[in-house]
Amino acid sequence: MAKLKKRKDGMYQKSVLLSTGKRKVVYAKTLAELQAKEDAVKNEDKSGLDVGNHTLVGEWAKQWLKVYKFGLRQGTYEMYRRVYNNNIMELLGAMELRDVKPVHIKKVMLSVAAKSESWQDKVLLTMRQMFRTARQNHLIIDDPTEGIKITKHSKAAVQKEMALSDEQQHQLLDHFPLVSKGQKYSF
Repeated sequence: MAKLKKRKDGMYQKSVLLSTGKRKVVYAKTLAELQAKEDAVKNEDKSGLDVGNHTLVGEWAKQWLKVYKFGLRQGTYEMYRRVYNNNIMELLGAMELRDVKPVHIKKVMLSVAAKSESWQDKVLLTMRQMFRTARQNHLIIDDPTEGIKITKHSKAAVQKEMALSDEQQHQLLDHFPLVSKGQKYSF
C-alpha cells in the first residue's frame, strides 16, 4: 500500500511497494501529479519493467557488446562495435533506452540511407539485437526497431553489349589518322 506524506518543503511524497518487494518513492508538487507518477510506477512494475531504471543506450550498448557478443570472431565483434560507434552512438547514445521510439530508429536509418544496402542491414541488425535483448532484460516494453526497413537502392539497368555495325565501324575509324599506307590505325 502506498503511503502519502506532505513534506516540510510543500512537496507530496508517496512510497510505492513494488512486486519485487522494494519500495519506490515518488515526489510531486500537487496530489494530481503525485497520483500520475504513482500510476506510472505501478504500470511499469506491472508490465515487468525494472522500475526506476534510467539506462542510457550507450551504457546498454557497452554491456550488450561485452555480454552478448563475447566469444565472436574478432572481425565480427569489431563490425558491431564500428556500426554502433559510427552510426548509432551520435544519435541515440545519450538517450534513455525507454525513451527510444521508432522515429528515432528511423532517423538513424535515414542517416545511412545513402550507404550500401549491406551497411544499412548491419546498422539495423545491430539496433534490433540491442533492443531485443533490452526487452528480454525488462529494460523496455516494446522493441522500437519493429517494422523498420532499409532503404532499397534502385538497380541500374544493365545494358547489353552490342557489336558496332559496319557503318558505325567506318565512322569510328574515319576519326583516327592512318599511320601508313598499309591502312593501320594509330590509337
